[in-house]
Amino acid sequence: MSKQPLFSCSRAIRNPHRGAVLIVALIMLLVLTTLGVSTITSTNINLQLLQSQQRQQEAQQAAQNSINYLLSDLDYYINNASYLDGDGDFTLSFPSNVSSGMVVTVNSLQCLLQATPAGCSLLEGSSAPCHPEYYWEADVSVTDNVSGASSTIIEGFKFRYLEGYCPV
Repeated sequence: MSKQPLFSCSRAIRNPHRGAVLIVALIMLLVLTTLGVSTITSTNINLQLLQSQQRQQEAQQAAQNSINYLLSDLDYYINNASYLDGDGDFTLSFPSNVSSGMVVTVNSLQCLLQATPAGCSLLEGSSAPCHPEYYWEADVSVTDNVSGASSTIIEGFKFRYLEGYCPV
């Protein structure tokens, strides 16, 4: 008795689904690759947005630090004219711990009003001498050249000092 082969080319039954598994696997691989790429892209965009927001907050903090730096020295107000350049712009270089490496511009530092406070005495030797109240406004802009973030703060404040220091 002769053995007949179990599989013969001449007797192969054609399967209409042959290769469908390969196509389904390739489609699944394409879908997974697309999901992976979109997740990475979304993460990168979120990271860039977060970095931009952080630099914006740092610019705001640097602007506030600059205002505080201006408030820390009365000389900027008493001798205001000596800090103005030929165009009338306020010139002052800020230390790096104030500016955080950003460009700080004092747009204006001006005395708006000199007022005599209520309840003081104009008589010499009085226990309540009159020192005028000066109302000032500072306008400071900060720009980060790396990220393009910028912030502007305009802040008003008052202080008392001797007469005649408001160049209005």
